[in-house]
Amino acid sequence: MEKKSLVNSIKDMATRSSRLRITSRNTLVKNMFQFLRSQTDLQCELLLLCTEHGLILDFSTLDLDCDISGYTVPVDALYAHQDRLLFHDNLKGYIIISLNQQKLVPIINHLQSDIDALLKMFDASERHNQDLLNCLDSVRNAISIYDKDANLLFANNKFCTDLHIDDRDAVIGMNIHDVINHAGIKIHPMENNSSQLKMLDVLKYGEEVLDWEVRIESQATPNVAQIVSNDMYPVINKNGEVEGMVELTHSRHQDMKRAKKIVGLSAEYSFDDIIGSSPAIREKIKQAKNFANSPFNFLITGESGVGKELFAQSIHNYSAMKKGPFVALNCANFSEGLIESELFGYVGGAFTGASKTGQMGKFELADKGTLFLDEIGELPYHFQSKLLRVLETWAVTRIGSSRQIPVNVRLIAATNRDLEKMVSEGLFREDLYYRLQVLSIEIPPLRERREDLLLLAETFLKQSMNPNSGALKTLDADAQKALLEYDWKGNVRELRNVINRVTILSKTNVITRDILEASIHSKGYMLKHSTSEAPEDRLNKRRMEVDASYANLLREVLDITHGNKKQAAELLGVSRKTFYRMLEKYNGCC
Repeated sequence: MEKKSLVNSIKDMATRSSRLRITSRNTLVKNMFQFLRSQTDLQCELLLLCTEHGLILDFSTLDLDCDISGYTVPVDALYAHQDRLLFHDNLKGYIIISLNQQKLVPIINHLQSDIDALLKMFDASERHNQDLLNCLDSVRNAISIYDKDANLLFANNKFCTDLHIDDRDAVIGMNIHDVINHAGIKIHPMENNSSQLKMLDVLKYGEEVLDWEVRIESQATPNVAQIVSNDMYPVINKNGEVEGMVELTHSRHQDMKRAKKIVGLSAEYSFDDIIGSSPAIREKIKQAKNFANSPFNFLITGESGVGKELFAQSIHNYSAMKKGPFVALNCANFSEGLIESELFGYVGGAFTGASKTGQMGKFELADKGTLFLDEIGELPYHFQSKLLRVLETWAVTRIGSSRQIPVNVRLIAATNRDLEKMVSEGLFREDLYYRLQVLSIEIPPLRERREDLLLLAETFLKQSMNPNSGALKTLDADAQKALLEYDWKGNVRELRNVINRVTILSKTNVITRDILEASIHSKGYMLKHSTSEAPEDRLNKRRMEVDASYANLLREVLDITHGNKKQAAELLGVSRKTFYRMLEKYNGCC
């Protein structure tokens, strides 16, 4: 067969095949082949580059003017002409075919070797790039990259999941508006005064935007919405021009989890931490455990210092929501305006002084956990209806927004006030009161569980022990008696504070009655004694004891501070002016 007829035969075989799409890798090999061939000044009467499946990438002859690149030929049919053709098939996935001219063999083999070396370098780079992309796919935050015209260049798996995109390759290269339409979603900014995609401002002005919250609604699940927060960073070239943008997205759950970790929204205590063996306290613990797994609201009442938050944390850790957050808020610390923003949150710029990025409220932070509202009796009356509304709908609306955010929260409220009396006086809403106290428990005061006093004192002594001294301080018999005689109006909190003070003021490991009483008197407390002495004698005796106690107290504190009166006043918790008056009154003590 003549050379010309062989070339025509190849051409005829190719024309009978359908044109196929050339992949990017094939294009790369074709470009390498053409470049390296031009560098060798290879003059070959027939030279053909094709894939191992017969897709022609490059075809050239000296005599015929034709281009059948992009067509296929049956490779088996070409091998039938091995007497006239040379097959260079050591290049993985590709074959170089030429007329059987032995002088060209070394040149074509060298050409093949160079392409193979370049491909190995390219494959190594591709593997590196793919490893990087795989890493981005493993990130649980959505990551997307855009060019200057907001066309999508890259999106990781989480991005596709958040936007309900099944085929990532189908949206690469699309404009963000087309991506949104393709995914069948709607994106609403949480700020009411914004209607466009914030990323367009980033691309236009080249300024980063952080914590931009949006609500994503899908046509596939119209009743389910997702709130996410976006960080958008412009990509600036060396000339200061915006070339594109990188966007990182955090889910509402991730943001709340991070916020909870920062502010320590967790319950530290359990029922095991409640100290006491008295029937009064054991009965309340049993009752609280029975109520713990109920989904209903819970009201804890009791005097100040009885341990209401300790019970609230224990209930949380005993319940099915123990893996969720425990968020506490003291209602007495906030005015009506501030309590609303604290509980419900606000959008950026909702009021003067508001953060530009907005803020989640305590209800959102407590989602899937427990919200503890202490001092609920101090809640402003006009705000109580708003709280009641949330407890009826279990949805909150941030200040400055009209969109409701559903929450799943177990509410525990506490107060030392008589809410029922406040209702009768018009100071507390009756409907809110009954909504709060579906389940209720009253913590007994310390004077009703005196059998727990010594056990509590011993525990607090151990907790306040200096770890460097290794010596545990104890109460002598008279000090224990004084402990039992006192009313403890401040309950467990007062007892703990007094014990902490006596461990500092007592220079010996045995704490005497004088030191204990001095610690109590230093805070203005009074002791309760049962005796048959005449009232005047009792009062005179107590006055003398008080004077002696103060004298001992001043001696101890000045000894501890090595005569430094400023430090002594701070240690006693009194002003310097008061301390000097005490020195003047008991001038013989120091």
